[in-house]
Amino acid sequence: MEMNRAMARLLGRVDMEGIGPDEVPPGFVRIAEGGWEVTSRGAHVLSALKSAPPGPFSDVVYEEYTVNGRGMTDYDLPASGEERESRLLRRCVAYASSCLLRADQLDSTVEVSAFISLSYGGRADDHLTANVTFCGDHPGVHPYAADLEAFATESLLRLRRAGGPPWSVRVHESERAGDGR
Repeated sequence: MEMNRAMARLLGRVDMEGIGPDEVPPGFVRIAEGGWEVTSRGAHVLSALKSAPPGPFSDVVYEEYTVNGRGMTDYDLPASGEERESRLLRRCVAYASSCLLRADQLDSTVEVSAFISLSYGGRADDHLTANVTFCGDHPGVHPYAADLEAFATESLLRLRRAGGPPWSVRVHESERAGDGR
């Protein structure tokens, strides 16, 4: 697990223990259950999201984050506050973990990672939203987020497929302190 300083601060306020598949919204469960496939260009995409993707794509990473990226369901959450923050992040981690569990079905040497971002938007820049996307580490192709700190206006978390058991995110003290690594 890797994160920028903004995400480390957020994780310091959110209880991440006991995240489970029951926290994944129903529409996202269907996406995860649909599994993965590799496109003719070598992009690793969630099968349920592949239909009629925009294009053309400049490279496989661009294709992956465009096809795989989705905003997290939030209509049933409070408009603001700690509960919104906590539940949005937990949903994103649960969904990302569920999808990464199924990435083992890919017959590929490419490591697929989930990127979870939380940021503020809206008219007054006071509405927290969340997004999840998935990208692989492709040799010779610039990665989606080479420097997580470069995403200064959002909290960014990278979960790797091989990053540990699903449904549990353990934050090291150095990460809580803002080290982010």
